[in-house]
Amino acid sequence: MTQKNKIFSITLLLLILGSVACRKSGGGGITQTDPIKSLTGNLLIVSTDGKTNLNSLPLSFVGASATVTEVTENPKKLNLGTNNFIIADGALKLTNIDLSSLTDAAVSNKVTLTFSLSGENLSRYTDTADIFVGKYSNIYTNTFDTFTNLTEIQGDDLKITASDKHKFISFKFNEGAKTFFKDNTFNITNSNTTEGDDANELNVKDIENLLKDRLQKNTIFTTYFNDVKVSFVSIDETSQFIATFKVDLTSKSALFETPYTSYNFIFNALKGKWVQ
Repeated sequence: MTQKNKIFSITLLLLILGSVACRKSGGGGITQTDPIKSLTGNLLIVSTDGKTNLNSLPLSFVGASATVTEVTENPKKLNLGTNNFIIADGALKLTNIDLSSLTDAAVSNKVTLTFSLSGENLSRYTDTADIFVGKYSNIYTNTFDTFTNLTEIQGDDLKITASDKHKFISFKFNEGAKTFFKDNTFNITNSNTTEGDDANELNVKDIENLLKDRLQKNTIFTTYFNDVKVSFVSIDETSQFIATFKVDLTSKSALFETPYTSYNFIFNALKGKWVQ
């Protein structure tokens, strides 16, 4: 091979190598997929007995499938592991759980999940998500505690009722003092030993204000509920010393089981009458 041919061959080889390098670094190369996560919601709810998962969270990754490879709790309360989380049918779910004795109801426990991703040409193969796990609380029990731990309402607490029209009144809120609870109804009967006075004219607005005040100051109420509304419903046509009021509570958490949206309070003064 002549010197001229050698120079030509070397030049041609360099051009070929340069062309290959350009193709590898240019737009003609393999495009990687960014496995963007889509997670709807962040709270997984367990039944009141702690053994049944009641919902799931829609979860997907672009171009990838995922499995849970690490579970971190801070603080560690639920002792959940990777065997307690599955991703199936495009949703994250709890499985193999028993939180009956491990967690308080109506508390959202933060859990960090690490996912291992699988797919072709992914830009990354792990991801994380912060979720919360909580057990349903039976609002039936909480409302009973809320309603039977209120400060007593006495005749002298009434501000609108005339001073001589609220004699011998004592409405106590506990199981042992003529307070009866059935379904969503509380019956509160005057506990004063004299059992009221025939001349009493109790103003319904007084009880509306006092009952709301007592509820809002109850520590059990402030733990479980955000708001309360008390409204007068009716006076018994035959026994006008009996009046019904409605109590609506707004719970703080989606973890509450709410069999009733409102509660009836029936106040029986035994004597006298209710007035508006």
